[in-house]
Amino acid sequence: MRAFWLLTWASAVSTVGNTFLYIAIPWALLESTDSSLLAVLSVAAQTAPYLVAPFIGPLIDRYDRRFLYAAGELIQGASVAVIPLLLAYDQVAAVFGALFLLGLANVVSDVAGDYGLIPALVPRDKLDKASSQFTSILLVARFVGPALAGFTIAAVGTTWALEIDAATFVFTALVAVFLPKVKPQEVTTSLSTMLREGIAYFRARPDLRRLTMAVALYNLGAGALEPTLLTVGGDQWNWSPTALGVAVSCGAVAAALGAWLSPRALVGDNRRRQVTLWLGIAAVGSVGLLVSAPLAVVIGFCILCLGEGGVNAATMAYRQQEIPDELAGRVNAVIRTFITGAVPISALLLGLTVNLTGSLQVFFPVTVTALLAVGVWAFARDRARPKPEPDLISATTDTRAGA
Repeated sequence: MRAFWLLTWASAVSTVGNTFLYIAIPWALLESTDSSLLAVLSVAAQTAPYLVAPFIGPLIDRYDRRFLYAAGELIQGASVAVIPLLLAYDQVAAVFGALFLLGLANVVSDVAGDYGLIPALVPRDKLDKASSQFTSILLVARFVGPALAGFTIAAVGTTWALEIDAATFVFTALVAVFLPKVKPQEVTTSLSTMLREGIAYFRARPDLRRLTMAVALYNLGAGALEPTLLTVGGDQWNWSPTALGVAVSCGAVAAALGAWLSPRALVGDNRRRQVTLWLGIAAVGSVGLLVSAPLAVVIGFCILCLGEGGVNAATMAYRQQEIPDELAGRVNAVIRTFITGAVPISALLLGLTVNLTGSLQVFFPVTVTALLAVGVWAFARDRARPKPEPDLISATTDTRAGA
């Protein structure tokens, strides 16, 4: 478990720096362009690469996941480091290009780390607990990040905030060198064949499809909630970067609490009901976003984050246990295409409402999609979860062995 904790704490450092980006980029774009729409769309640029995740999944299953994880972190660091220079020369289009490259590298490091390295570093019977610990620590790091970012921006400006962010990615990449190699079984099948195998397995699992649909629907509204909250707080509430950083940090604390409570809630019950519980809590919080008072909006945001943290931990453990290791990269890449691919659409959706006046008009898409996500998932609560298709797994294994 030593390697698992090394990965966990390195990822936490990267997360602290990464949350700088969630505040620094929208704030920098507001300062340089005075455009709330561009501030929110910065999230779309970072998450749009997940739409091509299925094509990256076969690479993750084919090559050393430790190397891919480190490479992804280094590319993210370089992308962030160049953004202050681009902003200094008012190259807004190039900033979005750098954010897109950052997002593409994040797809690689995210899938390789969360669903490639962790299952290889932790015994399968301890995955539930390890996933909860990993998620909780990263969410605590998200608490530190926004508050620190708010103080840093207020003290020295966005440039130093972004450079600190870049340094954390480099640190994580260096730590990855000390992790054990996690190289999948040698395969000689083509990348296109591996891609088809991953998609076929996903299609053969109704439970994974239902889970993906529910979480993607939730992200369709809440995916770009943080930058929207920051933009509304700065434009309509006239809050300072420090105050907004503290508000986002409170949400991160709530999310960490949800992740910690996730394996302890409804103990002995099935995961379907656990996911329903946490999605329901997030939906309750989304209703609080519609209240006109800023403090009530922040409280609703924290309740939503509590549910979101529980959902993340529960679904992460579910996927790590249910998806075969040899298919983990491909199948999770397909799932991430829908789940994280909904975030840029959320940015476009909330980009249309962010300039409206009042919380009800700005945040109503978040509430609608959160309630729909609960309905989609709860509708299937009485259906038995199907087991993995043994014929499909055998077919993919035979293809590797006979190639």
